[in-house]
Amino acid sequence: MAGIDETKVQLLRGIVQDNINGLRDVRVTRIKRRKARKRSWLWAGWIAAGMTSLMVTLSVVPKADAPAVSATPVQQKTAVANVDPAAQAETLSHPRPFDRGTIPLSIKTVVIDAGHGGEPGATSESGLTEKEITLDVALRLRRLLKNAPFKVLLTRETDRSMSLDKRVSFANENKADLFLSIHVNWMEPHSIRALETYYVGPTDDPATLKLASRENKDSGYSLSDYKKILEKIYVDVRRDESRTLAYTIQNQLFRSLKASNPALENRGIRTAPFVVLIGTQMPAILVEIACLSNEDEAKLLTTEDYRENIALALAKGIRSYAKALKVADRKAVN
Repeated sequence: MAGIDETKVQLLRGIVQDNINGLRDVRVTRIKRRKARKRSWLWAGWIAAGMTSLMVTLSVVPKADAPAVSATPVQQKTAVANVDPAAQAETLSHPRPFDRGTIPLSIKTVVIDAGHGGEPGATSESGLTEKEITLDVALRLRRLLKNAPFKVLLTRETDRSMSLDKRVSFANENKADLFLSIHVNWMEPHSIRALETYYVGPTDDPATLKLASRENKDSGYSLSDYKKILEKIYVDVRRDESRTLAYTIQNQLFRSLKASNPALENRGIRTAPFVVLIGTQMPAILVEIACLSNEDEAKLLTTEDYRENIALALAKGIRSYAKALKVADRKAVN
């Protein structure tokens, strides 16, 4: 009986031990399976990353013999959306300069615009008007350019009213190669004696906007012309030549007038949306030759010598620009 009981106990111990070993085996198997699944996920991730990298590389560097594939509308829309607006604005506001060597250019006709007329424009405290100074200088300039290898036309030769759009039409219809508009400024404070030259372009300077608003008051443009005006201000490639002409005229004026007008301030060249610069189809500039708000400078303008010096400087500037253009053409041909 004792032997049977001992045998039962041994059998029970064996069963329990087998169960324990079985549980341990199950646990080990589960752990192995879990590790195997983790490794498979890791391999899948690495493979997917490698395939993505390969696809990107292939899309950026296509095969030499691969046919060109047009982007779908969705892809095009996405590409446009990814363009940096600042970079796009920079491109629009600074178009690629025109290469003079591409098409030989020459100056055959120059149009001189004596600002205002009829209405006085700026007026000094002593009664000197802008319209009479601009006309006098314009007539002198035409005389000085009489023997130039190009024709010189004036938008007005007498004290008569002429709208801004008619000045623009006159230059365009006569197929002018250069347009120069002469004006006399009025500035605060009255102690300023400023010399500045403008070509077409946008500006955020309050003083320049005020000046442009004053000069543009009789523009003759309607709201339907707004888009066309903006396009000319921001992207017209003729601005490059206008800038060069403005720089040449401004430097010549300052060098010529500084000796007799020591307090003269060189304010350089600037951009502004003047209507006569927007509408003309050729390189065009607007020159503010003096300030009638300064009484000392107004007195200088009453002297024939000073007005003659202004006209001489303008003539030299135009001739210098024309000469540089001709030299550039010869270099392009050679």
